[in-house]
Amino acid sequence: MFKAALTAVSDIFSPPFRAVLWKSLALTLALLVALGYGAQWGIAAIPDMEWAWANTTVDLLAQFILVIVLVVMLMPVASLFAGLFLEEIAGAVEDKNYPADPPGKDQPFWQGLWLALKFTAVLVVLNLLALPLYFIPIVGVAVFWLLNGYLLSREYFELVALRHLEPKEAASLRRTYRLRLLTAGFLVAALASVPLLNLFVPLFATAFMVHVYKRITRLA
Repeated sequence: MFKAALTAVSDIFSPPFRAVLWKSLALTLALLVALGYGAQWGIAAIPDMEWAWANTTVDLLAQFILVIVLVVMLMPVASLFAGLFLEEIAGAVEDKNYPADPPGKDQPFWQGLWLALKFTAVLVVLNLLALPLYFIPIVGVAVFWLLNGYLLSREYFELVALRHLEPKEAASLRRTYRLRLLTAGFLVAALASVPLLNLFVPLFATAFMVHVYKRITRLA
């Protein structure tokens, strides 16, 4: 598992992936900046209260919550844009590391976009629902790793597996190796818990799950 993770890290920083890496990061940062400016406008529009201390308290609290929300949103937003390049990334990993294997079948663009939007929506909604727990020491880290480890391992594995299998076969394979995949998901979630590094998580998760899929199918 760790060997697959190290290989995935080397993959995403190798020449074939750099163009996708920079495009994904640029789009992610542009959307986050736009969201940040929009949120600042919303905060500035909060009506002033009679007491200066109350205005200061509300402003500081709003700014603090905004920073936390933007940090939590980094990974889902990055996942949205990385999803647009998932087939390109997975294909490049397969070509580089498994040239003798049958090539995967690319999903149609609109289908890939729909899957990316759906997965991003799930990540955003569940992470925002879990947001209050993230403020609790230790508990917050455990919840973040469990929730995102499960979601990321499930979605990225199935997206990679669908390049080679029918949906029912991909889901069955995931269920058979659920514990191995959850362990892989914890590695991805650990990276996702580090600010700024979590921008690279979707690209890393895609490359990582290609290697995990290849190892699992050799065991099956």
